Amino acid sequence: MLTLKSWASFFNRDSVDVYHTVKVRAPRDFFNRAEVFIEDMKYTTNEELVGVNVTFIVKLLFDNFLDRVRQGNDLYDYLLDLRENYSHFLQANSVLADKDVQPIRSAPKFQWTLTHRRGDRDYLTLNIGVHPREVNRIAVFFADWDCKYETSLDMDLNELVTLLFIEFISELRNGFEEETKKDIMTTILAKWEED
Repeated sequence: MLTLKSWASFFNRDSVDVYHTVKVRAPRDFFNRAEVFIEDMKYTTNEELVGVNVTFIVKLLFDNFLDRVRQGNDLYDYLLDLRENYSHFLQANSVLADKDVQPIRSAPKFQWTLTHRRGDRDYLTLNIGVHPREVNRIAVFFADWDCKYETSLDMDLNELVTLLFIEFISELRNGFEEETKKDIMTTILAKWEED
């Protein structure tokens, strides 16, 4: 048995955390706009910014949201506004867009896919790895929310991250004030240097 334990511990020594895949689905032009924003950052900073890509930006948006959750901010109204302003990109459905996406909530009340009709914009899917701790934190956030408010939002992690990305690109298209744009670039650069 001693040999078995040492053999098993050999495999567990450097075990890598298993990340959950979050699917961010948005119109192709949103991803194109994100790429142009990144290119503009590279031009402005005169740096190559290796590793700064759309995945990096989406993960940063999600991390920023998680920070606000951890600080105890009441995000109920924010998420209601987020859904109201950008839900036309989403459509409630009884089937998940992809069978391997697991909703973070146990009750399958709300599952979603994106609307795509012939002649509409093309949609792309970006897979983002999210640590199980972060998935659990969002699940607890939604559960606490259900206890606190009478109306449940029935939002899952895929929808949340997609809406955060769609909101960012929409705001980017509307044009940030110069100071806000500099703050965003400073935040992105600080996170990039950290990684």
